[in-house]
Amino acid sequence: MLNNDELAKLHTNQRLFIIEMQSRGIDVEVIYNEMELIKAEYGKHIEWILDRDSSITPYSVSIICGDKYITKKILQRSEISVPTGEMFYPNEAQLSIFYARKIGFPVVIKPVFGSHGDHIYMDVENEKELKNIVKEVFVKDIGKPFIIEKQFEGKEYRVFLTKNGDYAVLHRDPAHVIGDSNHTILELIELENEKRKVRINSLCPIAIDEITEVYMNKNNISLSDIPKENEKVYLRHNSNVAKGGLCIDYTEQIHPSVIENCKKILDTFSGLSYVGIDYMSKDIKQNQTPDMYNIVEVNTVPGIHMHMRPSLGTPRNIAKYMVDMIFPETVEVKND
Repeated sequence: MLNNDELAKLHTNQRLFIIEMQSRGIDVEVIYNEMELIKAEYGKHIEWILDRDSSITPYSVSIICGDKYITKKILQRSEISVPTGEMFYPNEAQLSIFYARKIGFPVVIKPVFGSHGDHIYMDVENEKELKNIVKEVFVKDIGKPFIIEKQFEGKEYRVFLTKNGDYAVLHRDPAHVIGDSNHTILELIELENEKRKVRINSLCPIAIDEITEVYMNKNNISLSDIPKENEKVYLRHNSNVAKGGLCIDYTEQIHPSVIENCKKILDTFSGLSYVGIDYMSKDIKQNQTPDMYNIVEVNTVPGIHMHMRPSLGTPRNIAKYMVDMIFPETVEVKND
């Protein structure tokens, strides 16, 4: 069994995953810390687990879902609602601008491969703005393919679902501060980030970056502004947790059609046992007709921490749901 010092060297998601396995008598050994490669053994059942990928995660599906464009096309074939969008290479900058003009602004521009909300630009409102982002970020800086999508207006959620039917749902609220009629926005961010140094839940520090600056400029907000008492001031449109977004448990507040849509996604990627789905909805408490929602991303290695230690609401032990799938013979051991 790994001791506390050994567990402390791992990222929180992997640590919670291992704690759940060890609680069932599964022997866990860290083989390579940098890759978070572990060997998990229960009787004669051995799993080599890389991140949260195991023998039950089809390699082909893992690769496919890492490509946001291919994922979009596969979901479209299954008649699942996704944002209208196309992929472009860095040498197709002008073509991408013509396409954005065709589908209409505002648009979102994002890399084909990426995580943690990096290099995702929302609320792109005109050709000049788009041209600058494409040129400076996706041509000069990254130099890799990117996607331009029609922006879908709705709130963002993360839906975790397994083949067993277990699920958990979070609403991801973009990074923001609450005014007190005394402190500036910058001071409020600093005060909030000081609180977040102690990791008792999934809250990450609020990032102040280029995306923040662009969002604030568009909304006539300055870091020196002093918000009124209880005034909620958003700092970015993207809700990624790594940039300071809040995770609010919504598992018991959703319409049943949300899970029906997500089951269809899980079935689309044959062999996948569990999945994390970035789900946008105009109203997640209502029936999810095709015009009500869009699927933004499919994650074969879903985050655990955000569900087990949400900012607000009931914790959901999705590590249990995952281990149920990987080591089904330990389900009775855990329940006993």
